Amino acid sequence: MTGQEFLEKLLQSYQSAFDITRPYDVNGDKFDAYAAFNVTSAKYVLVKKAELWRANCFEHTFFACRPALTTEDLARFREDIVTFIEPQIVRGGEACTAEHHMYTYITGIFICENGIPGEVKKQVKQFKYFKNYRLGFRGYAEARLLVFDRENHKVLGNRAAKDLVKGYEKVRV
Repeated sequence: MTGQEFLEKLLQSYQSAFDITRPYDVNGDKFDAYAAFNVTSAKYVLVKKAELWRANCFEHTFFACRPALTTEDLARFREDIVTFIEPQIVRGGEACTAEHHMYTYITGIFICENGIPGEVKKQVKQFKYFKNYRLGFRGYAEARLLVFDRENHKVLGNRAAKDLVKGYEKVRV
């Protein structure tokens, strides 16, 4: 199975809950696909007007197939998060997130045909982006990074993507 075929299988699993755009451009960087998800939870008493609380949760996932993952790819993804994804997609160009925002996950999924060098593995595990909005009262945004090493049949991720790695390790890469 090639990386593109694996991407197609991944996108099929995302299709039921996510809105998928193919391909997707972020500041000139091409991603094979972008998947967006949002859910709203609320608690109310008797009628919907008597709302006790509301929470909006989002996930923005960017998929890329690469022959090999490099440190430049990781640096560009971080730059994309800082310059476009977080200010434009997460905050919608506003100074802060909307009132009932709870969290937003910015997930990068890289599918690599060839092995991943040791230095890149180290950078994947150390990859971190976290931002609070109004001391956490307006939620937070966090970056998760997931890398499929097709040559060695391994799944890597940063600390924020620990649960994703655990789930995908069960799937044959």
